[in-house]
Amino acid sequence: MTESRHPVTLSRAGVVMTQKLPIFPLNMVLFPGASIQLHIFEERYRLMIGRCLEQSSPFGVALIRSGSEVSPDDPWVRRQLELADVVDEPALGALKRELGGETVPHSVGATAQISVGESVRLSDGRYYLVASGQRRFRIQYFVQRQPYLIASVAYLPEESAESASEPAQQLRRLYARYWAAISAATGYEAPDETLPEQVVDLTYWMANRLQVGNLQKQRWLEADITTRLREISAAIRAELALLPAAEPGEREGDGYRN
Repeated sequence: MTESRHPVTLSRAGVVMTQKLPIFPLNMVLFPGASIQLHIFEERYRLMIGRCLEQSSPFGVALIRSGSEVSPDDPWVRRQLELADVVDEPALGALKRELGGETVPHSVGATAQISVGESVRLSDGRYYLVASGQRRFRIQYFVQRQPYLIASVAYLPEESAESASEPAQQLRRLYARYWAAISAATGYEAPDETLPEQVVDLTYWMANRLQVGNLQKQRWLEADITTRLREISAAIRAELALLPAAEPGEREGDGYRN
């Protein structure tokens, strides 16, 4: 089964309701505004990326709920697994044991737009890609499973952030104090970062930046802006409470206020 374009379904008002989108299940969560780098080596995903490049269209990234990222039937993967059998590389041997079974992604993901100028197609057909997260979507159903997943998706609207301006400012101050405490405790200088101005963008930036597990990141991707602000603030406060340089009152005085 092939597709020429990824068609959209429009409401009578002309608003996009659903779109057919190729899905790339990965062991990571992509947020709008975040950048990812990918090595594309499987035949099915070479085909998918080639079509996306031809059509200047995005693909969807969704966290894997169950299954594995790669197929043991792919020729390039088989060669690597054969190499593992010969040289007994632990990492590839572990990969061989983990492969198999149907890959099932979470229903909410984000589209990724390929940065053509930063991406490279190698002579053997593999790609080194740089892409950026764009829009959240929810998978409605799959219209194709081979050679790669294509789903009918509905894009998730971004809510108004008018009521979240004060919690967002609290989050900015909390993040600054966190890095001040890190610097005082370790001597490590705070990174030179420019935080996004828009509240929605700030929550996605923070969610991508924080070192938490994929399931927590997935929760933040699916959540409303109020929940993201509250839970991200709580995560930073928990880290700040562990630092010896935390000033009195920081643990309780800068919490999220409803």
